[in-house]
Amino acid sequence: MVSEFANLSLAHDIPLNNPQAGPRLSTLIDSHITEALSDDAVLHGKRTEAMFEALLISLGEYKLLKCEDKGTVHSDGSFQAPDYRVVLLDGSQWLIEVKNAYIPHPFRQQRRFMKPEYLTNMQNYASATGGELKLAVYWARWGIWTLVSPGQLIEDHRGLTLDLETGVRFNELGVLGDRMIGTRPPLRLRLEADVNEPASIGADGKISFTIGNARLFCGSDEILDPIEKQIAWVFIQYGEWREVGPDTVIHDGRCKAIEYSWVPEERANCGFEIIGSLSRMFSRYYATRTLQDQQVVQIHAPLRPNWFRPLIDADYKRRDLPLWRFKMRTKDRT
Repeated sequence: MVSEFANLSLAHDIPLNNPQAGPRLSTLIDSHITEALSDDAVLHGKRTEAMFEALLISLGEYKLLKCEDKGTVHSDGSFQAPDYRVVLLDGSQWLIEVKNAYIPHPFRQQRRFMKPEYLTNMQNYASATGGELKLAVYWARWGIWTLVSPGQLIEDHRGLTLDLETGVRFNELGVLGDRMIGTRPPLRLRLEADVNEPASIGADGKISFTIGNARLFCGSDEILDPIEKQIAWVFIQYGEWREVGPDTVIHDGRCKAIEYSWVPEERANCGFEIIGSLSRMFSRYYATRTLQDQQVVQIHAPLRPNWFRPLIDADYKRRDLPLWRFKMRTKDRT
């Protein structure tokens, strides 16, 4: 904090030992804060950068993750530090620039991200510091993350562009732990009535009862393992299946339970259905903590370190919740 004050005082020629330094710096800081909070593009951009960092922490598929663009870069040429440095499990290093792409028109999927000289400066930095440059894009309309090499960018008269189709096709986020997840539908939450309390059904059909137990099911099998209960709850809250219900279970004129189900929109496979990607589920989680009516109310959400580790770990043995985990691979464009 002192360094930031010192830099601001130097820029505005305010001696730090001046009795008025504090009030004058506070006024300047207030003006900067007001300006930043009134710029929606800046807020969404900073939120996206923070979300990417939090996503990688939840996936946990790295040796080291560092904010790279903090501090001053001193150089004898043109350099631009990307947002993050990631040391992969195999020891290689990626330097990742994060961009937010909100496209108002649903049928336009292309966005200009930077000018060629900006990319050149980042490539210079990557070459000088021993990292491979990557571009992470959050396609906000669809809640989709893609991670590509700069070679996928196309130069036109406006600058360097990328479209969603290319981003998805050459997405390398699987290297950092992203997976497509499938399980057996439906997922069910059963709220059972307390047998020691009244559970009445009124003449108007209104049901009154006290919840005595909550149980989770995958298909017809109850989920009992604590870790798998947490995983199923993540699927229910942030997966792509739709909610059905509530359905009422009545026996001998008494309400026994209320049941909610989550099912895919369409059935495409035998035995399992895709419920979504980990990165897209995380985007939904992050939105619930940072957005309100599509407006940014927070930049950061509570971190969930290794939240998705059981869904990534090849040695994880499932008990009650069947899982199909797909790691998407790409090959270089020729």
